[in-house]
Amino acid sequence: MNLGDLLQRAQSLSNETNMETDVELEMPRVERTISQVLQATQELHSRVTQKGTNDLQAHILMGSKGVDLPRLTQKLDSLSARKSFEPLNPILDTDVPGYLKNERENTILSVIDEINRGIFESVERQKWRCAYTEWGDDKQSLLNALVGPGQQDFPDRPLDVGTNMCDAPDAVTLARSEMKEQYAAAVKGYNQGRIANTQTETLMSTFKNMAQKFEDEHAPEMWHMLDSMSKVPPNVRTGDPLEKRQKAPQFVQQARAYLERRYKIYMDTIVRKNLLRAERGGVPNVRSLVKSFVSVQFQSSSSCERLMDIDNGTPLWPLVYYSLRTGDLGSAISFLATSGAAPDLHKLMVQLKEGGNSLAAAKMETALTLEYNNQLKVCTDPFKKAVSFAYIFPRFAVWKYNVVLQVYAVILACDPQDGHNELMRTIDDFLWLQLSILRRPDQLNEHADDLTFTGLQKLVLEEYGEKYFNARERAPLYFQVLVLTGQFEAALEFLARSDATRVHAVHMAMALNELGLLGVPRSVQATLLSEDPDDGKPMKRLNLVRLIVMYAKCFEEAEPDAALQYYYLLRNFKDDHGNSVMMNCLSDLLMDNCTPGMLRHLFGKEDKKDPTRYVGGVFFDLFTKECDKRSLANQVASQLAKCSNFEMAIRLYLIAGNLEDALQLICSLMSQVVHQPLTSGSLRERLNQLNHKLEDVLAGRKNELDANTMITYTTLTQLMKFFDLLYSNESRSASQILVNNRFIPTSSEDVEECVANLKRMGPEVIRVLPDVMLAAMNIIYDEFVQTRGSSNSSDTSDMDDTNSEGQEAAMLHLRQRAKALTNMAASVPYRLPNQTNQRLVQLEILMH
Repeated sequence: MNLGDLLQRAQSLSNETNMETDVELEMPRVERTISQVLQATQELHSRVTQKGTNDLQAHILMGSKGVDLPRLTQKLDSLSARKSFEPLNPILDTDVPGYLKNERENTILSVIDEINRGIFESVERQKWRCAYTEWGDDKQSLLNALVGPGQQDFPDRPLDVGTNMCDAPDAVTLARSEMKEQYAAAVKGYNQGRIANTQTETLMSTFKNMAQKFEDEHAPEMWHMLDSMSKVPPNVRTGDPLEKRQKAPQFVQQARAYLERRYKIYMDTIVRKNLLRAERGGVPNVRSLVKSFVSVQFQSSSSCERLMDIDNGTPLWPLVYYSLRTGDLGSAISFLATSGAAPDLHKLMVQLKEGGNSLAAAKMETALTLEYNNQLKVCTDPFKKAVSFAYIFPRFAVWKYNVVLQVYAVILACDPQDGHNELMRTIDDFLWLQLSILRRPDQLNEHADDLTFTGLQKLVLEEYGEKYFNARERAPLYFQVLVLTGQFEAALEFLARSDATRVHAVHMAMALNELGLLGVPRSVQATLLSEDPDDGKPMKRLNLVRLIVMYAKCFEEAEPDAALQYYYLLRNFKDDHGNSVMMNCLSDLLMDNCTPGMLRHLFGKEDKKDPTRYVGGVFFDLFTKECDKRSLANQVASQLAKCSNFEMAIRLYLIAGNLEDALQLICSLMSQVVHQPLTSGSLRERLNQLNHKLEDVLAGRKNELDANTMITYTTLTQLMKFFDLLYSNESRSASQILVNNRFIPTSSEDVEECVANLKRMGPEVIRVLPDVMLAAMNIIYDEFVQTRGSSNSSDTSDMDDTNSEGQEAAMLHLRQRAKALTNMAASVPYRLPNQTNQRLVQLEILMH
């Protein structure tokens, strides 16, 4: 397309535009030459190049959106930020009221913020304290439920969980309940005897005799075993029980003597079953019993094949061994003397029995030990070998027969690794042999491989443990092993794990503690079974306090008197803060079950004339210096007051004779309900009854109480009477109470006196001040309305001038009283509610 064609098309378009445009709206035509167009183009190009590409792009962008850029620039230039940061209401430096107002508001806000922050922090601390306490209790219960030492695996078989919750109790459960009742009755009788100083029998003897009547076949034997182990001299019961038990040889003696008595009973039973073969006759003693028992055991010649020194079909060494096994050294010496065998051994036994020279005995022991190592160690006769190996009883006869040799070991306690399996048929035989070869710790330098009492305890508790003895299925057997090795605490903790034997464990621990033979921890907060760093391993300490509390908690709610008897046994224990554990337990009992019925059960019935005196109750029988019911009541009342259980706290304060704290709580409760109408069964009615009971008591003890407390209490009781009369429509009498007690003014001159009187009263009275002032104003207003109504109803012509003046004077007096009351409301140094102030002013205005 050339320039001519372009010019022609432009002219045609211009003509079309002119034809379509209306005449009125026709715009003036502009004619530009080619030179003018070129000049305008150059000017436009120069402006664009001067402002730059960015401005051009900005103009294009903003212009496409319909923004007028020149006008926008003018508006931006006219803006000023100076006034934005200036205060709207500037405060001059000399504006003291404004400054004080700001400081006051800032102080109030800072106090509110500080209080809110303190409340939040206090609640947070309390929340975490409770959480830590609950976690600690859960952790303690889990630790107490763990299995004992040496037992690493839990039962593989699942527990049988019954689905029928209403099944009748089986015979075992009933028998267990009967045992608990018998134990509880025995504890109660023991406590009563101790209080009355008539108790002569120990708990150990009482429980052992009572166990003979139990249906549990193992209980009598367990008690008999524990009683045997506890029969030690009084000097052994002083000091630390664990230290004495490890050093005193009497416990080893008692264990061996118990096993020897049991074996003697076993031998007698076998002989009685075979009287024809036993041919028992002559003097009924241990020698004849042993001889008859050997005759029964070795009836045939085949049973004597490996035995030595047989005379007329009767082997010698079984006679000697069983004599030692039954604890009769004299019979063993007699059998050796009759046979003439082993003269050196016979001489040594005789010398030890008679208390011979220790040097000579040591030489004989060395010679016989050498003979054992050279010849008897490979002997085919197990009885002769055992007699030579475990010639225990003569050495332990050192204590029994008061011989000068003070040693633990046996004469020939050599090669302790030999278990003599031919003769060790039962656990009793094993324990007897191990107890017979014990040596003192100071002898280990010469006999490094020998066994000590501590080594035997470790062997039983740690190396063998519960799994070896199958303790779950054979609990009495494992208990016997631990008790006979002097580990009372571990044995009782093992019994306490099972519901069937826990009742025995608790009372066994109580009996041992009475005798001073139970090792208890230093802190009552320790776990049920704990170790003390000062004690040698594997000795443990049993927390008797925790054991008794866990046992008594199961029935303290249903049988509080029985639980109280068990808690009384803890009277000599102190917690970490020096408080009596018994008082703490009783305090927890009352905190969990503080009801009027529980208070009557424990403290007795309230005296109708004196509410601070209670007669009867469980504490009446246990009232001692360690068990003071007043101290207990005061302690529980303080805790209940912290928990806002004021009614029960007041009862307990009265039981404790603490009238001061009781009156303070009564005032606190009265301030909450004094303005309420009296209804049946309400707190106000109960407080009203309590106030009537306290009138005589306070009359005699008024001088013992704090003056401010008495003023507050007396004022609140008068205000309670005021509201009682007010709700009974006795307004004049009610108003007279306020006037007599100088509680509200009768004129403007009395305002200062009434305000000063209020300042001497406690916050409980100030709390009810708004209700009292409103009630007083309502009384004045009602009297005013009544007086004005009587004057308006009368005929003016017939009205006597005197009566008219009297009514006007009465209304004026009422207005003055109302004015004095509002003045007092404005003068008291307390902030009254806005509604109270508005109502007082409104009633005063209505009286004009």
